[in-house]
Amino acid sequence: MNSVQVMGNLARDPQIRATKTGRAVASFSIAVNRNYTTPQGEQRELTDWINVVAWGNLAEAVGNQLKKGTRVFVEGRYSTRSYDTPDGQRRYVTEVVANMIALPIGMSSRVSAAPQDQGFAGSEGDSQPKGNFNQFGDSHDDEDIPF
Repeated sequence: MNSVQVMGNLARDPQIRATKTGRAVASFSIAVNRNYTTPQGEQRELTDWINVVAWGNLAEAVGNQLKKGTRVFVEGRYSTRSYDTPDGQRRYVTEVVANMIALPIGMSSRVSAAPQDQGFAGSEGDSQPKGNFNQFGDSHDDEDIPF
């Protein structure tokens, strides 16, 4: 199974371009913080930089609605591709190919194709609106959360 779920903040504005056939593609990075404890017992924080690519309608929505600093939830799959540089060196890129991007509940803006939608999902080739991003549950007071 190849499934990725990640939440973090956009590290830069998305880069939007089109393929030779006119298909939209958006590229951006997400900064994901994680904590760890050193052998000496000190708490430290590391940031992982996750590359993300979105295609089609999802890419267009990303370009229109997201910017640096936006907190997002991305669901997709890991993909590794390679390319050759002009000087003949082979380079490898690992990235998440998004099939759904949403903003956490309570965010004022959203990634959507229609005003009532808070998420946008679909396959790589043809993304479709997903509806409200309430799959994590309705908005609750922190006192109601069981952990």
